[in-house]
Amino acid sequence: MGDFKGHALPGSLFLLYGLWWAVCVTKRYLLCRRAGSRYISSATFPCPCACGPLTRLPIEGFIKVGLSGFGMLAEIIFNLPHPSMGIVQHATMYFFFLMSGIVDIASHYGAPLPPATDYIALTLAFAVEGLLFANHLHGRPMVDVHIHVLLVYVIALTVVCLILEAKFQKSSLLSMARAYLVMLQGSWFWGVGVILYGHPNDKTAWKLDDEMGVMQATIYFSWHCAFHFILLFVVFVVMGCIYRMPPGARLNGNGVENGPKQEEYRMLKIEDDEDVSDIEFEKPVTKGFTS
Repeated sequence: MGDFKGHALPGSLFLLYGLWWAVCVTKRYLLCRRAGSRYISSATFPCPCACGPLTRLPIEGFIKVGLSGFGMLAEIIFNLPHPSMGIVQHATMYFFFLMSGIVDIASHYGAPLPPATDYIALTLAFAVEGLLFANHLHGRPMVDVHIHVLLVYVIALTVVCLILEAKFQKSSLLSMARAYLVMLQGSWFWGVGVILYGHPNDKTAWKLDDEMGVMQATIYFSWHCAFHFILLFVVFVVMGCIYRMPPGARLNGNGVENGPKQEEYRMLKIEDDEDVSDIEFEKPVTKGFTS
């Protein structure tokens, strides 16, 4: 990962995964609203483009295993015979996401795993990634350290978000936050690559020991945050137009609990006998409800 391509590859993978989750979460949420049902999150999502026997395959898990395995082998093979410790760190990151994909596949096929093992494996992968990058900065220039620390912040927030999502699976906001943070992580990988290696001309290269460079990098990071918020909004609007609820319609989607058909919804705090949650989620209410 010590060049632009080494940052662009994981950045592209995280961007694609984050966008995939954003689309799938939005689709499930809108289908739940249209069916008058509760939103239920999951660590992985079925492929909406699949048909026939493919609908029964854990496509997301297979893709995760394939891409992570490719990234791990690429890091090692292209740096033989003596890969540096930094390269080994990057390969280790890919290995933990490969393990997460294997757990996804095993869970799909009914392996006797404890509940939420897929969430735990995914959380562990991001936690190890954050640990590796937090200890990847020794002896580096000021700007180099700062842009990697910003990346570690995003990874840490992703870990917290996944832990909360595993506990409060009825919250669509946590699922959307996961998608947002993973997309942000992916684009910032690209940003780090551009800052460090995207300026071959010495006149345009960043001064990595300049305090102003730290401020400039933080501004760029803030623009990345704003861009992905706007992107999520656009995804939601487009998906909302596609899955707009017609009058009297009642549909069921993946991850939906069947419930009574209603046309009005309000944000409520619900306390169930089986699971008390402080997280707000959509629940159908009667027309006679008054706030």
